[in-house]
Amino acid sequence: MKVLVIDSGGRGHAIAWCFKNDPNVKEVICIPGNEGIKRDGIRCVSIKSPLEILQFAKDERIDLAFVGPESYLSEGTVNLFNEEKLPIVGPTKEASILESSKAYTKLLCRELGIPVAEFEIFDDPEDAKDYVRRVGYQVVVKADGLAQGKGSIVCSDVDDALNAIDTVFEQQALGNWGGDRVVIEKRLYGRELSFFYFTDGYHLVPMPVAQDFKRAYDGDQGPNTGGMGAYSPHPMEGAELTEKVTSIVAKPLINGFRERRGILYKGILYLGLIIVDGIPHVLEVNVRHGDPEAEVILPRLKTPISEISIAIVEGKLGGLDVQWSREYFCDVVAAAGRTKQITKEGKSKGWYPGYPGRYGIGYPIAGLDSINPEKCKIFFAGVSYHPEKGLVTSGGRVLHVVGKGQTLAEARNVAYEEIKKIHFEGMRYRKDIGFIY
Repeated sequence: MKVLVIDSGGRGHAIAWCFKNDPNVKEVICIPGNEGIKRDGIRCVSIKSPLEILQFAKDERIDLAFVGPESYLSEGTVNLFNEEKLPIVGPTKEASILESSKAYTKLLCRELGIPVAEFEIFDDPEDAKDYVRRVGYQVVVKADGLAQGKGSIVCSDVDDALNAIDTVFEQQALGNWGGDRVVIEKRLYGRELSFFYFTDGYHLVPMPVAQDFKRAYDGDQGPNTGGMGAYSPHPMEGAELTEKVTSIVAKPLINGFRERRGILYKGILYLGLIIVDGIPHVLEVNVRHGDPEAEVILPRLKTPISEISIAIVEGKLGGLDVQWSREYFCDVVAAAGRTKQITKEGKSKGWYPGYPGRYGIGYPIAGLDSINPEKCKIFFAGVSYHPEKGLVTSGGRVLHVVGKGQTLAEARNVAYEEIKKIHFEGMRYRKDIGFIY
């Protein structure tokens, strides 16, 4: 089987690596890929538009395509492949609205009786501000559209909320975040976790549970990021939680989406949940695998991912027995931290604050060759190749350092021992990934 993975970054690396280790797969090609994927012996091709990707798949006689990021899904890549009857895993453009519009999804969940926090939707910033001044509780302010994991702002008081509203509308006006509305919801307190399914639109196959760490700094402090690390298995993982999430959230959502909106959802379903008084409430729905969750869930997969993918495409997922390892995996993200801004003339002009704020790029990365491959896997995210410097930083999240072990403590210790071997200017990482709050 010849497989095309459409993705880049850490999640894309994890997906491509998973197919590379699949006994049914002879060749994996990745678009656009990254330097880490290349180091794993996978061909990467720099193509961007969905139409170009479709033509490439036809020219290369691809047997199966797998889409990772929400951007390609919301642009209709799956629709194009479906029109040509080329097998592809991922929801259509119409189905991708579950992630591309938080407002749409919140309204759908409320209609279907799926637990969500109290919320309201605004297209006028002054109306939104009036609302937060009078509700009398802490809120979370969210951009309606895609925002690369940064469009959800948790607020401690009214001033925080007012500033968050300004930030969302400003970023939307600049085109950095999608949509032109803001969703304001009551801040809930409970245990957060990420829950994933494979689905063919009728059947749901749960994946292991992962805990990600979205805040930038130790102790869950600072702004939200795309994710600073994750671990799996989760302490709550098991039949009881799976049955509860499936019956209360996942099954009503998939069935209601199909029956009330006429939209068949196929691919990966990502539920961001918070457990309040034993009941799972939906914080967000995403239409692809998580990042960094994919980096700790996919290494646990024992069933060939090609078999799962074909079952999704053919609508036969209900008859598949998917097996998972009980090993633990812990992902610690090496991110771009505080560095000096240097002009072309070599003069200092202040500091980059670091991810998730502005960060510098082009810093050489050292120590990767000393990583123990038996205990640790490095998934590349923001890394590029410089002809003189070698591997250099090119993003906010640079590397995912994934340790494995028979216990969470062992996996966590491996990740932290191995990340100490890596260095680039300004590198920082959270010191509490894998600890349970």
